[in-house]
Formats: sequence, C-alpha cells, structure tokens
Amino acid sequence: MSHQYSPRWRTGSVAQTVPSGLPLAVVCWNQKTHNWVVGYLQSVQEDGTALYGSGILSAKLSAKGVVELPTDRPAVLDCFGKTLDELRATGRLIEIQSTQ
Repeated sequence: MSHQYSPRWRTGSVAQTVPSGLPLAVVCWNQKTHNWVVGYLQSVQEDGTALYGSGILSAKLSAKGVVELPTDRPAVLDCFGKTLDELRATGRLIEIQSTQ
C-alpha cells in the first residue's frame, strides 16, 4: 500500500485546503509569571476557529480573528481579547511562510 503526501486533506469526497492568513504561532506575555509564552497552531475547525497551544498556553482564535478569553481560568496572558490585526501590528505572531 503506497501513501503520497498531499497539501490537501480529504474529507468524504471533497478536498479541503489549509486556511490562509492564520499565523503559525501566537506570542503572549504572561502577566502573572512575567514570562513570554508561545502557542503553536494545533488545529483548525471547519468554521475557521483555530486552536493554539503549548505547555502553558492554550488559546482559541475565533473565526472572526479574535483570541477568545478563557472561560475556565483567569486570563493572565495579554493576547486574550486581541485581534489578529492587533497582534500582527505589534509583532506578536509567527507567520507561516508561503512557498508561492
């Protein structure tokens, strides 16, 4: 059985492409511990919601491009409630480099 890599994932009979415009990672300042933390892109849901995480950071980026406030813990990271545009303007995103 042979497997080939493809930049498209197959869901049923419809090919899906990776959403564009999402950063590879989000960089946040932890106001409680006074440390920088980085959350890497882990998954993208069908509606465009993206999940970012690492050992310390777990964040959900809404389909509207806003880092949602957590509902299960205090929001000690300064990126919560910010938009992608705000984070991009302050250099707080690690972008995915296009090969095109």
